[in-house]
Amino acid sequence: MIDGLPEDGIWVELSVTDGVSTMKRLSVQRGGSVTIPCFYGDRYKTHVKYWCRGYNVRSFSSIVHSDSPQEGKMSIRDDPDQRVFTVTINNLTAGDSGYYSCGVNISGGSDVGDQVHLSVTEGKMSVLQTVANEMHRM
Repeated sequence: MIDGLPEDGIWVELSVTDGVSTMKRLSVQRGGSVTIPCFYGDRYKTHVKYWCRGYNVRSFSSIVHSDSPQEGKMSIRDDPDQRVFTVTINNLTAGDSGYYSCGVNISGGSDVGDQVHLSVTEGKMSVLQTVANEMHRM
């Protein structure tokens, strides 16, 4: 077990809010890639979406955002019809472990977002990683 999670699976907790929601924790294999969905409300369809490292969307600068979708090994793709944007991280290393936030830029107001904890491990690929990758292909 790693951080209380089984080696061959993952504990998933998803919060649903009017703003932005994503997975709470996920564990993926070193060297692989993962696609993480961030769901948002209908009123945010036209807003810029972003991904940043850290726990609070208000205090960190974004790594990638939907109006400039690729930065190094990270990319972001917005699907307004499904009200979800996905962040893909390739070539995962132990250094990629930690908290990340997905957010929606609110011009003239406070951004909304949610956080996920990513653990990069040496073990098998998790079922959740496979599901997230399949969601990305839809």
